[in-house]
Amino acid sequence: MPYAGPMTSPFPAAWPARRGMPDLATLDEPTRRTIARAVELLRAKQDAFGHRFLKLARDHLPGYRVLTDEEIRATAQLFMDTLVSELSFLRVPDGALRELLNRFAVERGARGIPPEVLAAGYQMGSREMLTLLDEVGLEVGLPADLLLAVHDSTWEFSNEASSVFARVQHDLALERAHFDAERRSTFAAGVLSGAFPAEQINRDAHLFGLDPRARHVPLAARAPSPASPDGADAIRRGIAAALRMPADRLLFAEIGTCLGFIAPATPDHLTGHLVAAGPPTVLDQLPDGFQEAVLALATAEQFRQSGLVRLADLGPRPLVLSSTRIAAGLAARHLHALDAPARATTDIEETTRVYLECDQQVREVAQRLAVHQNTVRYRVHRFEELTGLDLHHTEDLVTAWWLLNRRRPPTAPLS
Repeated sequence: MPYAGPMTSPFPAAWPARRGMPDLATLDEPTRRTIARAVELLRAKQDAFGHRFLKLARDHLPGYRVLTDEEIRATAQLFMDTLVSELSFLRVPDGALRELLNRFAVERGARGIPPEVLAAGYQMGSREMLTLLDEVGLEVGLPADLLLAVHDSTWEFSNEASSVFARVQHDLALERAHFDAERRSTFAAGVLSGAFPAEQINRDAHLFGLDPRARHVPLAARAPSPASPDGADAIRRGIAAALRMPADRLLFAEIGTCLGFIAPATPDHLTGHLVAAGPPTVLDQLPDGFQEAVLALATAEQFRQSGLVRLADLGPRPLVLSSTRIAAGLAARHLHALDAPARATTDIEETTRVYLECDQQVREVAQRLAVHQNTVRYRVHRFEELTGLDLHHTEDLVTAWWLLNRRRPPTAPLS
């Protein structure tokens, strides 16, 4: 075939504008009577329309199986009543239909009918409604321009109806996800805190994919900020990745100032977060294990640890957090001289704490603090002078280690 120049589009440059509904006040009396007669006949055919749509739905919309015949008929008749009412005033039924469609989409979506099925049903009903209108229009002699205007507005709105159904379905999905997350969080909090009795735990565990007879591991962590949900989610994702499981399947809840998790196993490796693990046990015994994990978490925070920690691996460190009253008395007796707001006393205290942490190895302390070894020896000696604690005596050494680590401000764990 010879070249005939640039191809032209088979579509018009611009779609024809939607035909507007005429103003009822501008119509002559015979036309108004014709419209009134058409509306009267359409109202009389509402039952027939309901039955016709019911048959179409049963034949072509398997997604409507969850609905009874009466529900399908009543909804079809309600839509027809809305359209006919607007036609009686020659109004485009956009506003009335939007309100009806929203209610319809929420109710049907909550019953599990997908938006594409709702859209197909709406288009099917619109087609049947327009067929009925054409029949009545032919019978009473409705003006052709009026019929075309109704067709235009009906089909144009069917596209918007599909958007309404999709948006409502999206909102319902978000609401269900939020509700499911709340239920999972409530269950996790009830189990880990001990608020739920064993009977309830064993009855409801399967709802959350848990076997009450299997052993689970309680985990404790702390979000970077109480007002930071992203921080809590980052910890959950980190734990889930270490466990090789989807993050949304890992049950967790905020319990006091901690985040509590119910894990299927102890994570192998964790980086960037501090997480404490309790001993594995059955669900209804997790509260004791979770309290052990919380103590391990607080201890690890005090010692600025990171990664995964267990209470059994922390040695005597948890003792640092105990006996507040006794510690206050001993601190008043021995450490009051270190409370002066001076750089020298701060350096003395920090050097002595590191000295005990490094098993009294002066060279290692000097390297960690970037000072001369003689400076380390001097500061430790000054500590003994100021506190009256002789670090060559076991009891004094333990007392110094205990008090200094209690005074150490907990910070974010080092990565």
